Amino acid sequence: MRGGAASLGWMNRRAFIAALGASAAAPALAQTAPAAPAPLFYYAGQAGRLTSDRDRQGGNPFASALCEVLPELPLTLEAFGGRMALANSLHSRGWQNIQMPRKLPDPKLKLGRADQSRRALVLINADYSKSDAYSLPGARFDARRVPDALQAAGFETTLALDAGVEGARAAMAAFAAQSADADVSLVYVGGHGLQRKRTVYWMMGDYPGRDSKWLATHAISLDEIGTAGRARQANLVLYASCRDDPFLGK
Repeated sequence: MRGGAASLGWMNRRAFIAALGASAAAPALAQTAPAAPAPLFYYAGQAGRLTSDRDRQGGNPFASALCEVLPELPLTLEAFGGRMALANSLHSRGWQNIQMPRKLPDPKLKLGRADQSRRALVLINADYSKSDAYSLPGARFDARRVPDALQAAGFETTLALDAGVEGARAAMAAFAAQSADADVSLVYVGGHGLQRKRTVYWMMGDYPGRDSKWLATHAISLDEIGTAGRARQANLVLYASCRDDPFLGK
């Protein structure tokens, strides 16, 4: 009997330890969420090319294209890219040729369904009076119409206009938390920009001079901006700015 009792006690102890381990592991498993889909980048122009600040409508042709296409939702990702490419080319009179993701995770995923939660962040720098660059009236115009068009298309939208590095990063951090509860996120980027080698940068309004050494402190890479979207189904980044390199050799 004693042997039987000792054996039973050992079994109970093992069961208790197993149960304790399972209960300790449960919260960690509950907190694990699936990773957000990788960002899908849409560029207003090709690498090495400039983009236009103003078209006939008063803003960037890429913004004009977005404002034209958004009322057509719902559209599949594939159709959205095709419509944006055509409208961007028409509004820029062929000056801007869109560069889209080479591969879509789900080309038939529909943007703008009635049951789909959507969030958007609009990042625009228009005032460059503290920089050697010229200010952008077209970008300022886009700061009014792009958020309005996104709101009308069902995106809960936040605007960060001339926010500086700290303000822009704070807006991105807040958006990252908010977009994690959404099905689709969209980040629109407007203002001066450039591409150095393979890295695209969005330039702040206080960029101090004509030298690449300030990129680390007065610009934000598009790769970093892409991390702000954390929605469950798709995360789009629409970049309206230039992709030339004005700092060649510097």
